[in-house]
Amino acid sequence: MKVKVRVRGIYATALSKILYDRGVELVDVTDVIAKRLGISELRGVPADVTIKSDDEDPSNILVIGFPESVKYVVKVLIEEIPYVIVNMPEVGLYATFKTSIVGSRDNECIIDTPYGQAPIVDVRECVNGAEVYATSIRVPLKKGERMVFSNKLRVVGYYAILSRGGKVTFSNFIKNKERISELVVISSNYVRKGYSIHWRSNVDDANISEVINELETLMSKLEGIEKELLYSKPLEIVYEGERVALIILPSLSKEYLDSVRAKITPTTPYHHSLRSLDDNLKYLVDILDVIASRVEEGILRKCIKEWIKNNLTDYEVSIRHVKPDGSVISLSSGKVRNIIDDNGLCISIERGIVGKGSYDGLGIPKEVGDKALTEVCEGRWWVIHRYLSSDGRVKGMYININTPPEIIPYNNVKYVDLGVDLILRDSRVCKLVDIEEFRELVRSNSLRYDILIEVLKTLNTLLTSLCTSEG
Repeated sequence: MKVKVRVRGIYATALSKILYDRGVELVDVTDVIAKRLGISELRGVPADVTIKSDDEDPSNILVIGFPESVKYVVKVLIEEIPYVIVNMPEVGLYATFKTSIVGSRDNECIIDTPYGQAPIVDVRECVNGAEVYATSIRVPLKKGERMVFSNKLRVVGYYAILSRGGKVTFSNFIKNKERISELVVISSNYVRKGYSIHWRSNVDDANISEVINELETLMSKLEGIEKELLYSKPLEIVYEGERVALIILPSLSKEYLDSVRAKITPTTPYHHSLRSLDDNLKYLVDILDVIASRVEEGILRKCIKEWIKNNLTDYEVSIRHVKPDGSVISLSSGKVRNIIDDNGLCISIERGIVGKGSYDGLGIPKEVGDKALTEVCEGRWWVIHRYLSSDGRVKGMYININTPPEIIPYNNVKYVDLGVDLILRDSRVCKLVDIEEFRELVRSNSLRYDILIEVLKTLNTLLTSLCTSEG
């Protein structure tokens, strides 16, 4: 399949190398990456798919574009990068169908959709039972995010998004002021005809005659969709719009991308872990990359690890528990009580227990003076939480199955939870918990085969070493 892809963000060099080696055409390439790969920049050539870092969490990448092209690019990436976790919502951005209003809730008008009930905006009146056309304008990539639909239909092209109305808006990434002036003139003809245009970043360097031709095509497509909706069945998708995928990159995925990047430019160990932690570390990573061209990889890795270790005891350590849907739970922070560096960094974090109730999964009451001792090790597919009483007695253990943690500067521990967990009481009787969550992750194809194998191996190891019998 021939696909044109634009790549941006902190993983751009490694991802561009992977895609280029798989025969994907790279367009709108930055001059730095073009030089590294020895390819043309192809400025002005529109992309079928854009790949970029997630602004909210740079440990994720977003893949956005035309449906079949997105599916192909995601397939390539998950075939090449180990241990990734993929979320691709069923609903596409600007997916369009006919439906009915089912009522109002919390001052929002609610409709039926192929994916459940959701709010719709831009309706003149919210009349129960009224037939409306709906286009998705927000798709949920992470837990807590909602689908939102609009009664204002939209069609998507390389250069513009066209709808009915009379407004003109511009992508923030269009920097060419002369081009913006040209587009204002072009837009005026369509605004007079009752259309709204949102100009996309691809238009910045595009051939202006191609831009005008596409507007005509989009007008015809919008009119065709409107006619098709007249005779379509309720909830039947008549236009797919774009697809969006969220790909989560755990520590081992970042290590692999480090190795890919190192094939074409000097790359420090922990390059992508450090870049995804804090944008302020960019210049430090740049310096480490230069050092990587002159220092043996093993020595530089040891030095960086020493830097991390030296920082661990100075401040409290926070634990970022990332769910497979991309949402993040921040566990209470604690002090590092022990550090072992033997073929991988291991730390023990002591956290005070606050609040009443009982410990999740264990059903054991929380008591005054309790504390948690959390054991985190690089390379391990689990994290152990031991809950201790005020006299030091172990009340129970909660073993979280997760991707190997990142232990990174400024006292951050980060991993991706994999759904299933193990609990252990004093009797050494173990019990698996959250099994249904794990099954759902498997059913939805969020977890790839390589992760499933590691989860099964990890459970076998833990059940054999810690448990006398399984509850």
